[in-house]
Amino acid sequence: MQPADRYRACSRGAVALEFALVVPLFFIVVLATTDLIRLFRAQLRAETIAVQIGQIVSQCRTITTPGDRDNFWAHAQRIAGGIIDVNSATGGAVIISAVSRTTGSNPTNRLSWQMRTGNVTQTSRLGTTVNGTATVSDGFVVPANQTLLVTEVFAFVQPFPLSAGLIGTVTDSIIYGTTLFLSRTPNAVSVQTTPTNSATPDCTA
Repeated sequence: MQPADRYRACSRGAVALEFALVVPLFFIVVLATTDLIRLFRAQLRAETIAVQIGQIVSQCRTITTPGDRDNFWAHAQRIAGGIIDVNSATGGAVIISAVSRTTGSNPTNRLSWQMRTGNVTQTSRLGTTVNGTATVSDGFVVPANQTLLVTEVFAFVQPFPLSAGLIGTVTDSIIYGTTLFLSRTPNAVSVQTTPTNSATPDCTA
C-alpha cells in the first residue's frame, strides 16, 4: 500500500471514530433539550391553569360542591390538555383555598376552607388545617373583611432516563404554579363559608 493510500485509510478511520464518539453525546444533548422544553411547557401550562381557575373562583359569590367544584376540575384538565395531568391519583393536583383574617390586635391568616383534586401526596403550601394558620408568601396578611382565594397547581414531569443525569439535578420533577386573588364579590366575607353541598353549579352555572 502506498503512503498516500495509508494516509487516506487512517483519515477515514479517524473520522469514523470521531463520529462514533460524538453521536451518542449529541443524542443525549437532544434528549436533554427536549426534556427542558417539556418542563417549560408544563410550567407554563400549570401557571395558566392557576390564573384561569383563580380568576373564576375570585368572582364567585357562592360555591357549590360537587357542582362548581367538578366544573373547576374539568376546566383545569381542559387547559392542561395532554401536557400535564392535574386530575388523577398518580398525577398532579389542583388545590383551591379560601384564606381569611383572624380578629384581635395581632391578626393572622386563617384557612377558611380548602378543596382539592388529584394526587393526595401533593399538599398545599398554605397548610391543610381548616381554621388553622395559613402561610402566605412575603408575610402578606389578608385585609379586614376580605377573602383571599388561592389556587395551587402541581404537575409531575418525569425526565427521560438518558437525560436525567444532565438536567435531573437542576430542575424539579414537580412543577408548581399558584395565583392569589382577593375576592371580587360585593360581600367578600360570604366566600369564607364552606362551599354549599349541592350538585347544582352556582358560580359556574
